[in-house]
Amino acid sequence: MTMGRWTCLVAVTLLAGCASASRIEQELPATLTEFAPQAQVRELWTVDVGSLGGEHDARLAPVLDGNTLYVANADGHVRALATDSGHTRWDVDLKMPLSGATAVGAGLVAVGTPEGMVIVLDADSGKRRWSARVSSAVQASPAIRGDFVIVQTVDGKVTALAASDGKRLWNFDRSEPALSLHGTGTPVIAADFVLTGFANGKIVGLALKDGKLLWEHAVAQARGRNEIERLVDVDAPILLWGDTLYAVAYQGKLIAVDMRSGRPTWTRDVSSHVGMDADRGAVFVADDKGNVLAFDSAGGSNLWRQDKLHGRGLSAPVLHDSALVIGDAEGYLHWLARDDGRFVARHRLDSTPVEMRAVTDGTTLYVASRDGRLAALQLVAQK
Repeated sequence: MTMGRWTCLVAVTLLAGCASASRIEQELPATLTEFAPQAQVRELWTVDVGSLGGEHDARLAPVLDGNTLYVANADGHVRALATDSGHTRWDVDLKMPLSGATAVGAGLVAVGTPEGMVIVLDADSGKRRWSARVSSAVQASPAIRGDFVIVQTVDGKVTALAASDGKRLWNFDRSEPALSLHGTGTPVIAADFVLTGFANGKIVGLALKDGKLLWEHAVAQARGRNEIERLVDVDAPILLWGDTLYAVAYQGKLIAVDMRSGRPTWTRDVSSHVGMDADRGAVFVADDKGNVLAFDSAGGSNLWRQDKLHGRGLSAPVLHDSALVIGDAEGYLHWLARDDGRFVARHRLDSTPVEMRAVTDGTTLYVASRDGRLAALQLVAQK
């Protein structure tokens, strides 16, 4: 990808279609630095699953469930792949573009469309169970738990559908600002809660059974002289570790919140829209400048900062085999040491961006490029 094309791509996809996008300053990507690898990357298998972006600029990340990997592409194909080989277990062509995918749970697979359709398939066979229309485009993965399929749409609505037949159970509505990042918050179901964020910079806890608002908290406050400066959005998926919820907003903060009460335990000034990962001791986040940051999960103190990937359009970090792996806009994957952020390994997956969050079973990493090159990778200690 040329430098000029990359700059245009960032400006266009960051915002949900606005002439003011050109007013966001773009920074040149850092040149990759040399380092002594401590591990090698072994490619176990790779398959082409078709574009995960498409004309609607979707973000269709693969999902892992047991020994099956589920992935949907922008053209409407939904596949179940064997994790040990990448072989296709089933492949369904829905014959319509997809913009929100993929959710797995309760024996179901759910995807969404730019026209506001939610389509649910049988996880074992791919057979279509039901479809339902929601209020607007689905640009994030639904969430499935028990008899609930929770869907968030670009107009600020959260809708609960019955997993058995798609019947509408409840709605929660939050008005959205005129300008927001491309995408929406991704709902998470935990215990009896639905947790999600909105383009107004707020996160909420809803009752799973009826959608009642239990608590609400601002992760960012809109400030500035124009719409770009006032842009705030909780577009990155909420992260749960035990009863602690971590949320981060564009031009806002990273915040740790007690899931049940909605009370914050600590905050730090961080701007991000791509997501996080965590373990027992730390929270890891890539900010919108391309820095990778680690914070103590108990009190929020800064543990380390890796700034050698500045401006490289990073994906959400994922813990993999005692390291932290993150993709960039030139198709590279970077493994950082969990304890201090130093470079451990590097691998180029493709020439197109790795912007979808990877998934891992602990030892094997499953990751896809925007053009749909899906690979299973492992780290091997350097001899």
